[in-house]
Amino acid sequence: MMQTLRLNIFGGLIALACAPALAAPVQSTFTYSVSQGKEVIGEIQETLTLDAQRYKLESKTIPLGVAAIFVKDTILMRSEGVYSASGFQPERFEYHRSTKPKKDATARFDWSGKTAEFSYEGKTESQALPELLQDRLSALYQFRFIKPPKTQTLPVSNGKKIENQLFKYGGEETLTLPIGKIKAIRYVRERTPDDDGIAVWINDQWAAPVKIVVTRKKGGQTEQVLKRAKLDGR
Repeated sequence: MMQTLRLNIFGGLIALACAPALAAPVQSTFTYSVSQGKEVIGEIQETLTLDAQRYKLESKTIPLGVAAIFVKDTILMRSEGVYSASGFQPERFEYHRSTKPKKDATARFDWSGKTAEFSYEGKTESQALPELLQDRLSALYQFRFIKPPKTQTLPVSNGKKIENQLFKYGGEETLTLPIGKIKAIRYVRERTPDDDGIAVWINDQWAAPVKIVVTRKKGGQTEQVLKRAKLDGR
């Protein structure tokens, strides 16, 4: 079994970002190919910036190929907050669709007041803020801080509400990806009649997930694989 997530590139990035004053922000970019079956339907570019115990994550999805003919949306998600040896603690999450602003959502997480505030569709709602909460974007990076073979329940927000999501340890696999052949650990949330299922693969070399598969509740799958990574400008 793969050793517990050892000191790695991500650990190195955190060490740099936590260095004494004058240290510059550290930024990494991860590019994914998105496909359904054999058809490439999109590309996702995610940027992780670490600076003085704070993080910013930005994810941009654009349609490609045949999908671009029918889908004109660019989807943008942003997450920001603080991080530590325990991982990410989001303070703000945004979800935007370029052609459907009515679907936009913004969430603010007040950890001192233990309150989550959601703004969407012209209204504002609040909810108690649970411990370990992640947003839809930061959750995918938080798996690096879970020690296998642990099963983890994560409260996750999509910007409109919070749901508890049970992720089960799925073992170690060897994947052949555009970035090469790598060993990865898989976590799985099973599909239900009311919700999509998701499998996330992480590797001790990369801060970002290397593969994500979404199994839709109505059938079919979407696969997202890491094809390029640029670490701290390199």
